Amino acid sequence: NTLEMITKNYTALCRPGETPSCHPVSKLDTGCEGLCALLMGTSKCDNGSLASMKINYYFSVLVHGEPTEQLKQGVYVAVPTNGIRLWKRQRISKEKQHKIKEGNNDFAISSSELDVDGSLFIQCQDTFHYGEGTETISTLTVQSRHDDGRLANIISYSLRKLGYPVVNDRFAKREFAALPRRMRNLLKQKVCICCHCIDIHVEGSITNVQVDAHKRTQCSYWRGIMPLP
Repeated sequence: NTLEMITKNYTALCRPGETPSCHPVSKLDTGCEGLCALLMGTSKCDNGSLASMKINYYFSVLVHGEPTEQLKQGVYVAVPTNGIRLWKRQRISKEKQHKIKEGNNDFAISSSELDVDGSLFIQCQDTFHYGEGTETISTLTVQSRHDDGRLANIISYSLRKLGYPVVNDRFAKREFAALPRRMRNLLKQKVCICCHCIDIHVEGSITNVQVDAHKRTQCSYWRGIMPLP
């Protein structure tokens, strides 16, 4: 709501006399920085305008853990429908629903290409060993076109279930406590995830918007300020 109000006020100043309509296409979770999409116009946005729009989201994430060779090459994970709060859910087709292994809640990952409308493409970009060299943090990129709810929440949940909790995620306090004190002091309450790029597809045209990924999601940043093992 705050972003919508700021955008409306700014547009009204730039275009006096117009009453802009502003509709959020995507949202960012609390603690996640970066880009989100707003649909602007002089009239109320209709469902047809939203249906014709597809957006690719690119997230940079810092996680605990040593990546597998498969993760370095890139894997697809179907978007989970369980573990997401009911008030965040929308109806998802059976083709998009996550298939859980019977008897547990492990995710099935695949190296075969899946439709990113209903999946996450996850790939490791960098790793950093700290302390005695036995602890590892990794920078991942996550791509998806899934927009049923807040995507950062879904990414954090999926990575946690895969064994790669996001650094400073509220469900990874034990892992956070094991980080070097300097790193903990610099992070404070900041979750290490950001949306740094979006591709907007509308009627055959593509608009790309990107910013630098936040430094706290990058192993290169932490490598530069913490001593090597």
